[in-house]
Amino acid sequence: MKKLPLKYRLNVIGAALIVFLCVRTYLPMAASRMGLNDNFTLWLLVCILSLALSCMMPIMFIEKMCGFHPVLLKKKKITIAEPAMVMHCMAVFIGLAIVNSIVLGALQKAGIVFPVQQLHETDNIITLLIYFIFTAVVPAIFEELLVRGYILNLLLPNGRRFAVITSAFIFMIMHTQVQSFIPVMGAGILLACLYLYTNNIYVSMALHFVNNAYSFIMMYMQQNVNAVSSVSFAAFLIAVIISCGIAAEMYMRKADIHIMSVLSDKTEKNASFAQVFRSPVLVLAAICCALTVASQLMVDLGIM
Repeated sequence: MKKLPLKYRLNVIGAALIVFLCVRTYLPMAASRMGLNDNFTLWLLVCILSLALSCMMPIMFIEKMCGFHPVLLKKKKITIAEPAMVMHCMAVFIGLAIVNSIVLGALQKAGIVFPVQQLHETDNIITLLIYFIFTAVVPAIFEELLVRGYILNLLLPNGRRFAVITSAFIFMIMHTQVQSFIPVMGAGILLACLYLYTNNIYVSMALHFVNNAYSFIMMYMQQNVNAVSSVSFAAFLIAVIISCGIAAEMYMRKADIHIMSVLSDKTEKNASFAQVFRSPVLVLAAICCALTVASQLMVDLGIM
């Protein structure tokens, strides 16, 4: 990569984020106007294509503008440490989800009610499998390549703490659902730390996949199984994840594995996070994301 000023790299990232938003918004919109959303299976394929393109086009833009071509998909030897770290992070994700549900509960008591995320109902096993691929597999691959593979690495010359926090912030605003900002920001930080600690994009992809697959299964069970069985299954699955997370934590302590240690180098010079707001294109991208969130929120709350 050429030695480029931080402001230039942030502007490129901001432009890439605008490309991401445009593709993710307007490609499904165009497909909907063509009537492709009348067939749910076909619509899922359109959404898969949209998500893949919305990540790959910004990647190509970053490569072109910065001459940046990181080697990400090398073969890596898997040891017991990587699955242990994934399960440890999953237990943390469960904790973040609980904190988020407490916050949403408090907002609900104050009269601010967000709609519950639900899956589109389908009895077709092929459609359900495609739905799972769209929800769990595609984001794990393409979002990791874009956010951790390119954006995080592009910011690393200015310090790991700066790169982790900035990439997590970008990851958060890419997910334009205000009710999920807390767990998504936390996930962005953990995924970045896991990638930097292991230097293996496959591990962060695995964690991203496990988390999305867990969310898909939980939503499916809530919608398609009676309330008692659904709650029992949820309690069982959460107990399994937390138990595995505790076992993973014990192993990691014994093996002296500390994922967050990638942020603890006090000798490393880190740029201030305020630098992000000095990039006009990235600020514009953040405003576009905010407008998307606001419009969706008004629709969800019945304001418009």
